[in-house]
Amino acid sequence: MSSELTDEERRSIETREWEKVVSGGGCHRKGNVRLFGDVRLLRFKLSKGPKRFLTFHPKETPLATFKLGRTAWAVVRQDGELEERQVPIASEANALVRVKLAVSRVLQAPVIFLKGLFRRRKKFSHFLLCGCNCELAYRFVRANGFLDSTFFAWASAGDCKDLVAALRRFDDIFAGEMTFDPTANDIFMCSNTGTVAHSRYSPKGGGAKPERKASDIESEKAELRSRMNHLREKFRRQLSDDESTLVVVKLRPEECPEGDARIKALDAQLREMGGRNYSILAVCRKADAVHFPKEHPGYYLRTVSSYNPEWKAATEQFGDRAGWTVIWREFAPMKKLVQHKTYKFEEGH
Repeated sequence: MSSELTDEERRSIETREWEKVVSGGGCHRKGNVRLFGDVRLLRFKLSKGPKRFLTFHPKETPLATFKLGRTAWAVVRQDGELEERQVPIASEANALVRVKLAVSRVLQAPVIFLKGLFRRRKKFSHFLLCGCNCELAYRFVRANGFLDSTFFAWASAGDCKDLVAALRRFDDIFAGEMTFDPTANDIFMCSNTGTVAHSRYSPKGGGAKPERKASDIESEKAELRSRMNHLREKFRRQLSDDESTLVVVKLRPEECPEGDARIKALDAQLREMGGRNYSILAVCRKADAVHFPKEHPGYYLRTVSSYNPEWKAATEQFGDRAGWTVIWREFAPMKKLVQHKTYKFEEGH
């Protein structure tokens, strides 16, 4: 038997060793922001002890480091997608992050404006945001200032194939039993279909969430069943009425080789459910667009440079803000609703 390690086994060992070093207290990550391309800027808080050193993930290649007292910065080259432990929970409350976001907004504004001049606007009365996660709804709200809630806006059935399977059992989604995981962003999972949704619960003033009683969780489940039943009827009504409707689906990179077939399967399922005056917009990363045919008359295909990491709540800090804004400028609402509502992702900002 060969004693040589595979690349996957070697990466696994390197990651475990990295996690041991991090847990040992050598330093604490306070920030990880993208500068350009795959080059990122990390910020650390060093320990008080004599062992004052920086720790890097196996996917990170240090290019330059700077230290000032117990604060350190490092410019690194990222190899592939970020992993969860690479990204600190620190968010846009950080001053460095706020500066980076402010600068990016200024630089992206002309790009958004110019692209908008050369793309004909297409307006729709209804937007059915179908997945694969809440980044669609987040970006829509940021671009348009409102959201007409729909069934899958804040819920996820998984990838496009899973979405079609869930739509075939549409009446069963969140209609029966469900499991609850308070450690995973208060996630409820439908036992029938595997579809997940966030709890509406949020403590006043933000901050840590106190442990809830079993009766509180059962009350939240009942509220979710009632809310989803209402949104289910609304979904069917908007899909089948005479108003122009846009069905939007975000494709994960791993499903793009079969993306064309999956979008066509979604189209067939929507028609089976009574869909009439609707169009489909598929969104993928630019790098994955090569898997789609040049001509796809059955649906629109648009791209963004990157997605928000799926393990983190949607935020301006990650993903392609300009790309999403251009998309929502081209595919615009017929009329905007006036809403006085604070969404969960806006709390504490």
